[in-house]
Amino acid sequence: MEVQAFVTDDETWIPAVDFTDREDSLLAGTVSVPLASFLTADEALGVVESTDRLIAWATGVKMGALARVEEAIGEESPRRQENQPVRFGGDETHALAVTEVSTACALSEGTAARFLNDAADLTTAQWEVLEAVQAGEITEAHARVILDQARSLPAEQAEKFATVALRRTRTRQGRRRTTSEFRACLRRLRESLHPESLAARKEAAQRERGVWFSAEPDGMCTLSAFLTADVGMAIFNGLDRDARQASVRAAELRGLPGPRPDAEPGTLSELRADALAYRLFGGSDGLLGGSGELPNGSDESGTGAFRAQVVLTIPVGSVLAGNFVPGDGAVPGGGAESADAAVAAVLESARLESAGFEAAEFGMAELEGYGPIDAATAWRLAALAPTWQTLFTDFTTGQALGVGRASYRPPKALRRYLHCRDGTCRFPGCTRRAAACEPDHTIEWQDGGTTDAGNMAMLCRRHHALKSIGAWGYRQSSPAGDLEWHSPLGRNYTTEAANVGSAVYPLQQPEPPPF
Repeated sequence: MEVQAFVTDDETWIPAVDFTDREDSLLAGTVSVPLASFLTADEALGVVESTDRLIAWATGVKMGALARVEEAIGEESPRRQENQPVRFGGDETHALAVTEVSTACALSEGTAARFLNDAADLTTAQWEVLEAVQAGEITEAHARVILDQARSLPAEQAEKFATVALRRTRTRQGRRRTTSEFRACLRRLRESLHPESLAARKEAAQRERGVWFSAEPDGMCTLSAFLTADVGMAIFNGLDRDARQASVRAAELRGLPGPRPDAEPGTLSELRADALAYRLFGGSDGLLGGSGELPNGSDESGTGAFRAQVVLTIPVGSVLAGNFVPGDGAVPGGGAESADAAVAAVLESARLESAGFEAAEFGMAELEGYGPIDAATAWRLAALAPTWQTLFTDFTTGQALGVGRASYRPPKALRRYLHCRDGTCRFPGCTRRAAACEPDHTIEWQDGGTTDAGNMAMLCRRHHALKSIGAWGYRQSSPAGDLEWHSPLGRNYTTEAANVGSAVYPLQQPEPPPF
């Protein structure tokens, strides 16, 4: 997209956007709007409204094209190996459309699937909603509210629901409702039109219950759950009670004579988070393996704290050379004995850290399923871990020794190496943890492929199936484990190895902990 500038008669600069600057562009024409720096507040707000109108029109066109992607893939009969069983419940076309859209548009497959489902509905049963979007009468967000509510209705009620819903996008005075207002309004409309009882719908909805983890910046995360309302309210009210009792107790302590605590007790929201950590782990602030004392001062505790699993990657050559010494000296000798000594040294260093000594800064650590964490947290997790796993790799290549054609199934050591090298499923854009994936032979075993790191990659079950039926294919393009993928439509994508293990314990000698 090329942006040009020209001057009108009144000497106001206007940026003209030309959509035909790329050879493969299927857009034609230009769009011009006044420069914001020349506008009054009211005029600038008018530009906002105008661009919303443009976005709505483009969204309608986009939805029509998305629906065509899936339809055309079904018509073009993408390649597949006929000797493979039918996957994805017989809906391979939808699965292929999802992967093509997600990789081309850099979307998660969940988002791509939602777009495709929305597009299918908008171009068929909900065509009135699509027309309203293209005409700029409603936004994409309003359309999604309608679709989400209509999908839970039988087909005959869904069309009627959409027609009535479109009239309720505005109030009686003509003001367009916000999406939050609109959602609340449609929820009541849906209840009035739904032919099934609430009890029956609740029983069906419970099959969608679940818990999800989402990584956040600065060593934090969001943990969300989809539960029945009564259970969710019971959990929240219990955490709220713990938080309020802790707040009252902190206020009482501040009122007593003597030294006051340095730290503030925190807001109720913060204290609820602490209470959740206590209830699950027996320790505040997410401290795994804590004392078990709840923030309200009671002695209640759970059935046991969750523990972290630590995977220690030690290149054999480095151990033999005495280079990896987290403890207080070089490891004598070589072979398995020196490896055991290295592990013992690490455990001793972690034990000292947990006793209050300052951790040696060895760089950024990696928490599987999250990403980089600070060194102090890594040492604390190491000290609390009930077991350690050692992974021996080749000193020069860093790869685990394979077994060639001697075995189809990779040995545990090779699987651990693949987990560390790949980190996640190696399909473009997939973030499913390697521990939840399956090892795949790049060149199939029956075609002469070997069980070696250079011929294996971790794939989640979904993407393993896409590769097995021959729709998607890949090759390993470098000794480091980079993969070149080829889509059914002929598009190419590259994924790089994560090499998680190299970030967990870098090959450098940290300072010994002080005594």
